[in-house]
Amino acid sequence: MSQLREIKRRITSVNNISKVTHAMQLVAASRMKKAQDNAIKGKDYSEKIKEIMLNLSINKNVLGSPFIEPEYAREVDGVLLLVFSPERGLAGGLPSNLLRFTLKLIDSIKKRGEGVEVITIGKKLRDSLIRRGVNVVADFSGMPEKPTTADLRPIHKMITQGYLDKKYGEVVMVFSKFINAMTQEPVAKLILPLDLEILEKYEQRDENASVADGEFVFEPTQQVILDHLIPGYLESQLYQARLESVASEYSARMVAMKNATNNAKDVRSYLTLEYNKSRQAQITRELSEISAGRLARS
Repeated sequence: MSQLREIKRRITSVNNISKVTHAMQLVAASRMKKAQDNAIKGKDYSEKIKEIMLNLSINKNVLGSPFIEPEYAREVDGVLLLVFSPERGLAGGLPSNLLRFTLKLIDSIKKRGEGVEVITIGKKLRDSLIRRGVNVVADFSGMPEKPTTADLRPIHKMITQGYLDKKYGEVVMVFSKFINAMTQEPVAKLILPLDLEILEKYEQRDENASVADGEFVFEPTQQVILDHLIPGYLESQLYQARLESVASEYSARMVAMKNATNNAKDVRSYLTLEYNKSRQAQITRELSEISAGRLARS
């Protein structure tokens, strides 16, 4: 009897867990759709403004600009990593994959003899990086899923000020690139300086996608255009990274909760079968005892 009660209790627990994970799956699916739409809408703009900035980088007529001079970066050994991570857990293997990718990138930078400082956006990886001795200099956890310019301004200021003060020679973003609902890939993207040679150290560029060659006529001047574009460029890159991180988080959580719900159903089926077997064995045993008692009286 005690065994039956234990199995029944476990079935009730599994049913309750299944209801919770199914509800979380539905919530993540609804939020994922909105986050996915936001990430896709912003991707074209983000890539286009990056292409324009790289055109300026190739055309070396902007003299003395640290933002597009590779020599400027070579003078400084420090690298700043902006790590966009999930805000909460229950997102499957996404946080652990992103953590392994970040630690591997940090090791590769240190092997080049360069120092690394980290800014975290999202608290899930913050504590893990601190426990591993990573130098986390700032944290911006709790950023809105669709940030405004005001939300990004403190990060933007830290990046540009640290770079212009020659504290950092390179600024790199690390985030989960949203590919589709089932696939999220950790990537590293260089945002400063704007130079193709340094860019290739961090990301694989599409061989079919090329930055336009040839001479351009800039009005009023390249320097004026650059001064206006750089803040917008940095904001667009930060904004897009945040959108893709949010879309990846909800997608991973939806898949994880779907798998958890399916596993709970499998466990419930197994426990139900065990309950029926135990119940049948108990009934058979009771019938045998009744028959044995009657035979003893006769």
